[in-house]
Amino acid sequence: MDKPKVAMVIGASGVTGNPLAEQLALAGWKVYGVSRHPPQLRGGPHAQFHHLPADLTDGRAARAVLAGCTDVTHAFHCANDARPDTRLAMIGNALDVIEAVAPGFANINLLQGTKYYGSYLGPFKTPAKETDPRVPGGDFYYAEEDLVTGRQQGKRWTWTAVRPTAVCGYAAGNPVNLATVLAIYGSLLRELGQPFGFPGTAACFNALIQVIDAELLARSAIWVSTTAGCGNKAFNVSNGDMFRWKYMWPALAGFFGLEAAGPQPYSLKQFLSDRQPLWQAMTRKYSLKPFPFERTPDWVQGSFSPPNSRLACEYDFISDTLRVRQSGFSEVIDSEQMFRGMFERFRSEKLIP
Repeated sequence: MDKPKVAMVIGASGVTGNPLAEQLALAGWKVYGVSRHPPQLRGGPHAQFHHLPADLTDGRAARAVLAGCTDVTHAFHCANDARPDTRLAMIGNALDVIEAVAPGFANINLLQGTKYYGSYLGPFKTPAKETDPRVPGGDFYYAEEDLVTGRQQGKRWTWTAVRPTAVCGYAAGNPVNLATVLAIYGSLLRELGQPFGFPGTAACFNALIQVIDAELLARSAIWVSTTAGCGNKAFNVSNGDMFRWKYMWPALAGFFGLEAAGPQPYSLKQFLSDRQPLWQAMTRKYSLKPFPFERTPDWVQGSFSPPNSRLACEYDFISDTLRVRQSGFSEVIDSEQMFRGMFERFRSEKLIP
C-alpha cells in the first residue's frame, strides 16, 4: 500500500497556489496551505486542507508555525515576491523546517516561468528548452534554484521545477492575471459600446504566444513531483497549443457580443489606467464582487519594456514542452475554450457583468 502523500503548498492563496491546493485536496492528499491569509477554495473548506498562517521571511516564526508538519512528503513553492532577498529567505526558511521535522520528505517543486529564459528582457530563443543556457541578466529564478539544488546534494529528497507560460485562472483574494484582466477589458468595452480592439501593436498581434490554465499547471506540478524519473529536472508546461492574438481575438470578442478590431493606438496599461471610476460604477451597477482594479495597470506592464507587456510581446513567446510529454503527462486544453470557459465562470461568480 502506498504511503499517504502530504503536501505543503507555500503561497497557497495566490493564482497558482490556490488551485494547486484545491487539486491536491481533490486527489485525496492532506494539504498544509502556508500563506499570510487563508485561501478561498472552490466548493468551500476541504477536510484535507489545513491553513497555516505564516510569514516565511521570519525564520523563527516559520519554525513555530511549521514545526508540527512532521508528515510532509512533498512541498510546492508557489510564493513570490519582487525582492530577490525575500524570495530566498522564504524558500530557505521553509526548507530549514521541512528538512528538520519531516523524515519522509521526498520532493520540493519550484514554480518558475519563462522569465527563466529572459523572456522579459526582449526577444529570446524560441521555443525555449529546459536545457538552454542561463541568460545574462535574466536571473529571476536562478538564485532560488541554486539554493535548492545546492542543499539537495547528497540528500534522499529531490527537487523539480515547472516553468509555465502565461498563467490564467482565478483565486479569490489574489485575482489579477491575464484571464481576469482580459475579461474586465472586454466588459469595459461593452459598457462603452466600443469594438473589441487589440490594445497593442501589430507586431504583438501577430506574434506566437502560449498560455496555461492554472488547474492544468497544478496537475502538471503534481505529476512531475511524484513520477519516477522526474527528480532533479525542470519542465516547461503550457496548454499544449500556441496561437496568435490575431486569430484568437474574434473568438474572445464574440463572448462579449462585440465586433473584433485590430491593433489600437493605446496599450492595455494606458486603457486601464483611465478606467477605474468606470469600473467602480459598473461594480455598483451590476453588484459585482470587489476587484483590486487599481493593481491591473502595473500588473499588465510587469517587468516588460513597452510596447511589450504581459498581454503580448513583439516577439514569439513559446516554450518546448516535449520533456513533460515524454515523462507521461499528456493533458492538454484548447486555449480558446479555456478563455471562454473562464469568462463564463467569472460571469457566474459575479466578477464581470
